[in-house]
Amino acid sequence: MANKFYKNKNKSVDDAGIRLAPTPINNSAYHVMPTVMQEFVIEPTLVNKELTIGQKAEPAPSTSDDLQPKKEEQSKKWKRGKRTRNVLSGMLALIASLVVLLPYVLGLLGKNLSLPIKFVPTTFNALSYIAYCVQMTIEMGFGAEGLGACWVMAVPHLILTIGILAVLFNVIKSLFAIVLMKKQVKFTAGAIVNLLCVVAVLIASLVGAPSIGVEKIDFVQDIVLGYATSELFTLLALGVVYFIVCAICARINRDNCGYLN
Repeated sequence: MANKFYKNKNKSVDDAGIRLAPTPINNSAYHVMPTVMQEFVIEPTLVNKELTIGQKAEPAPSTSDDLQPKKEEQSKKWKRGKRTRNVLSGMLALIASLVVLLPYVLGLLGKNLSLPIKFVPTTFNALSYIAYCVQMTIEMGFGAEGLGACWVMAVPHLILTIGILAVLFNVIKSLFAIVLMKKQVKFTAGAIVNLLCVVAVLIASLVGAPSIGVEKIDFVQDIVLGYATSELFTLLALGVVYFIVCAICARINRDNCGYLN
């Protein structure tokens, strides 16, 4: 009895589904919407995005010139260009280094040049004073009375000597760059050391350090206005120009770092 009722119930549902089905629409009754076209005018514009605080600028697109070839990929043309740049930078660094060393060498030899500026130092004649202290030490012996004061007064000269040694090291490196012509040679570090030594003596002169033999000077009167007779002005100018030349040499003979992107 339950099965009969279930069959009758399902049958009624199926009949209702058939009766409620929609009548198919004739194809001729379809309406096609007309085609709508809207024209857009494309105008190229240049947008300059301003960087916010903490945002880094995007690197420039890389080209074939940015590629640093591996050793096995280096062509003869690339090696020839690299050697040419190495020789050029080495010659520039050598000339600039000799110019920086020339005032100290002339002071050691007791020579002078007739120039509009004080080219050969007398107060800060580092090589000459260090040679004098060494000679006094040899003659009087270690521990002699007054010898300690001699070396204390040599402190600013010792500082300048550190810069002189850095420049002298650049001379040797420049000779290797000219003769060997293989690897990139950098001279910026030596130029920075020399400039820092000159700046250190300049600061001591501005503050005044009579205990080490450095008299107090006025920057405007003694260096800016009295540049023609200022030894520190000459040493500082040579140090700045030398650093610029070494930076140019590093730019000329720089190594590419591969593709940036």
